[in-house]
Amino acid sequence: MRIKLEIESNNSKTVDLEESDRGFSIGRNWGYAFATLVLSIAIALPQVSKWVESQQPIRLLQRLAKNTNKLTDSKSTTFPTTKGSPITSGFGWRIHPLTGERKFHYGIDFGASKGTPIYAFDAGLVEFAGWRGGYGKAVIINHGAGKSTLYGHASKLSVRKGEQVLPGQIIGKVGSTGMSTGPHLHFEVRLNNKPVNPRPYLQQHKLSSNYSPRMQAFLATIRWAETGTSGTQSYQKLVFNGTFDDFSTHPLIKQCASINGKRICSTAAGAYQMLDKSWRDLQPKLKLSDFSPESQDRMAIEYIRRNRAISDVESGNFTQAACKVGKIWASFPCNSYDQNPKKISELSRYYQKQLSLRAGG
Repeated sequence: MRIKLEIESNNSKTVDLEESDRGFSIGRNWGYAFATLVLSIAIALPQVSKWVESQQPIRLLQRLAKNTNKLTDSKSTTFPTTKGSPITSGFGWRIHPLTGERKFHYGIDFGASKGTPIYAFDAGLVEFAGWRGGYGKAVIINHGAGKSTLYGHASKLSVRKGEQVLPGQIIGKVGSTGMSTGPHLHFEVRLNNKPVNPRPYLQQHKLSSNYSPRMQAFLATIRWAETGTSGTQSYQKLVFNGTFDDFSTHPLIKQCASINGKRICSTAAGAYQMLDKSWRDLQPKLKLSDFSPESQDRMAIEYIRRNRAISDVESGNFTQAACKVGKIWASFPCNSYDQNPKKISELSRYYQKQLSLRAGG
């Protein structure tokens, strides 16, 4: 739709408004104001009301205003993809996984296998559906009152521009189109066309630690391989001996031991045996306030993402995922650390046991 308004003043001006990222919301506001003025006159002068209501532009603007009222009155929202999908990249500054440059990430990425449904977060009007540069196949939904949401990198779109959608309606399927390293959903929330952190809008969906059963089982397998247990005590383990109790920061304790005749010293600690240099790298990028179990999980997820194993985990390709993260965790195969890694068959059995426990729950 293209709306063109003539504004008369001392200097005649033409305002050309299009359904673009910024122009669409502005154009609709002008339209609603104009419709309100004309309808008010119609109410005051009943003798012209029939003529006013018969005009096509007025009927169009009435319908748009009616739809917008419905959108702004919506009280229910839906998680934009399968519940439990892990966050693979948050809102804020990061090192771009493809370009290696430090760039601002305007949304939240959820790891999910190709073909996983994408749901409309809230009721609204599809403002855009198609190819959108680095976002690949994308959908933008206008929810009224200046709020919109964007869904990127889809493999398939199920809606068209101009359609009205309801919360939870399938609008597409997860993919890896555009600038993407693997299947995932890029989700943005925009206020007056400016991206804002989506996390506050998703809090009711228990976003912070709600990973999929496959990811939970994979993380549990790493914890078990690295520390000998996948329980809560694993988050307090020091690399060679003992535990720590202060989670305010990485413990920064160096320990040494003999492995295969070599003296090895390390600061590795916690459930995923993170080094002090890993903490210094990830703490500011992930904005971690401490070295708590939740923060340790997020660090592990980030390393899984960096090694492009998220899609393998979420699609159930355990062997390939385990090999990809071997360069991070010495207890896994496919590395040259020579620190007695576990066999892939042993890891797979433990993973399947953990997965059955979580899938059953």
